[in-house]
Amino acid sequence: MFDAIFSITLFSILFITIITFSIKTFLNGRESYERVEKQGSSALVSKSFMEMGYWLFIPVANFFIHRNISPNQISFISLGLGLLAGITVAFGLFGLAATFFLLSTMLDVVDGRVAKETNNMNPTGIILDSSIDRYVDFFFLAGLVFLYRDSTLLMLIGLMAILGSFMVSYSTAKAEAMHVTPPRGSMKRSDRLIYLIFGACFSSLSVAFYDSDNGTGYPMVLVLSIIAILANYSAVQRLKSLAEQLELKKREKEPEDEPAQIINT
Repeated sequence: MFDAIFSITLFSILFITIITFSIKTFLNGRESYERVEKQGSSALVSKSFMEMGYWLFIPVANFFIHRNISPNQISFISLGLGLLAGITVAFGLFGLAATFFLLSTMLDVVDGRVAKETNNMNPTGIILDSSIDRYVDFFFLAGLVFLYRDSTLLMLIGLMAILGSFMVSYSTAKAEAMHVTPPRGSMKRSDRLIYLIFGACFSSLSVAFYDSDNGTGYPMVLVLSIIAILANYSAVQRLKSLAEQLELKKREKEPEDEPAQIINT
């Protein structure tokens, strides 16, 4: 029950946030955010949900700005929280892991806004932020693999989720490096984070009230399976789209063949 308290608290905060955001949107209209527009919505996570999350994190960003905390410092705090999330989920503390993972995710959004608002955007910070994202993702998924180490099937599902997650991120990074539009699709990082956080929260409640004997956390197994399947499928589709864009770009650069001359005899 101790671990379930964290999940109940997070669900309560989510409920209050939804009500507050809905009232705010009704009175003042929708407000667009550059990061949300850039990422776009997906079949799994709506644009409105992403806008609500970004709106919730703005006061946190302002808190760090007023205290002169640099974006890189925020990124390292996010890394530490991500590591704690991985350790706690490895021992089946789903609710506590969800809390650490949510805080790490929040700071990942906040550091970019702080960098923009303080005009502190530089290549080093961008590389650091992107690298820490990969480490945080690995910590949590590797923690799940460790948790399910006694089941070969669940370990394989976890490893496939890690592979799919990294391949989706790779396809986006590769597209940006090749100066083409990053392929859109499901299971981008924001999708995976939201699903994992919800999966951990529901698993905490499941362990507390249903599968307390084995502590498997069946909602997390379901989420992990969805990520393993959809992330790898999305990665293949993204790489295919990337190859098609690069082929089209190559053809556009090639000089057109000279028209054949007709010689009158």
